[in-house]
Amino acid sequence: ILNVSMSNNIASAIIFNGPKKPLTEKKISVPQKIGLYEAIVEISLTTICGSDVHTWLGHRPFPTPAILGHEIVGKIVKLGKNLRFDFNGKKLNVGDRITWSMTASCQKCFFCKKGLPQKCVHLFKYGHTKSVGNLGLTGGFANFIIIRKGSFIFKIPNQVSDEEAAPLMCAGATITSGLDEANFSKCNFVVVQGCGALGLYACAFTKQLGAKKIIAIDIYNDRLSLAKEFGADYVINAKRENNIIKKIEKITKGVGADYVIEVTGSPKVIDQGIKFLRIGGKYILLGAIYPGSKFVLDSSEIITKCIQIIGMHNYKPEALDLAIKLMLKTQNKYPYKKLVGIQCNLTLDGIEDALKSFQSKKTTRPSIKPNL
Repeated sequence: ILNVSMSNNIASAIIFNGPKKPLTEKKISVPQKIGLYEAIVEISLTTICGSDVHTWLGHRPFPTPAILGHEIVGKIVKLGKNLRFDFNGKKLNVGDRITWSMTASCQKCFFCKKGLPQKCVHLFKYGHTKSVGNLGLTGGFANFIIIRKGSFIFKIPNQVSDEEAAPLMCAGATITSGLDEANFSKCNFVVVQGCGALGLYACAFTKQLGAKKIIAIDIYNDRLSLAKEFGADYVINAKRENNIIKKIEKITKGVGADYVIEVTGSPKVIDQGIKFLRIGGKYILLGAIYPGSKFVLDSSEIITKCIQIIGMHNYKPEALDLAIKLMLKTQNKYPYKKLVGIQCNLTLDGIEDALKSFQSKKTTRPSIKPNL
């Protein structure tokens, strides 16, 4: 059933106009005609990612005006003639509840052919694009969005709630992307630096993929408690522990960790994180993405300990597929719904409340519910 706003062909969106500038509400025409490989989706839930907050605060250059939001679940209300199947070959129909890759790519350029579609030379990225003209509905802070050609769509199983599905589109898939790039395999110890949504997915997913023991580090006790619920065996409060390196040495019986996953967003933890590793260990760098995130390493340590450092940004569709599958396998084991905190409505005040809530660290992933 098309809702009233769709039948009037008008969508509502909250527009980001630049840091320190007020958000504005805008009515945008929902296109009558769409491309053969496009779809129109009515958004049911968008969760807020740390990068949305960093953009709002002006921590990175960003095109404006823009509709932020890139962790989205919704129902198909219009389907392009040639868009017939999802990534796994399941038939798509109007009314299907879906999520999709955060990026749309050409699948023909050098980077697409090298298995990095998220670096496509013709890249379109949801929630990261200037919202103008026919390209108006580009992000999740709206009640409708246009799915672009070159996106990879995933039907959401009935037993998965919107809250469980939405954060997989960025946070969950970023973790599986990093694990894939590092050729993650069964191991004794994983250290997770940072217990926001990415860190909690890292705990759950590495445990499911064969890590025997997980050590989670954060500066907030409530996040560390949550990490235990997501599979962490040991938790360390970085503000209270005087010597984390010694503590990890003790836990790992002097050997060190097989993998360390950085999802704090701070370059200050990297030097220490490398020291947690065993000889031949791997450091997966996912969080400290913002320009100017400089750190100093001792190259001797990297070389003599035979350490690999893996950086990964965003993901290819296989990573989102794996994230959905891992979440399904462990749905009754870990409380994925707890990743989503307060629900806000699609208004100027609602969006601002959600962004401020994330900034205050009071909730892991605030959400926007257009029909709240």
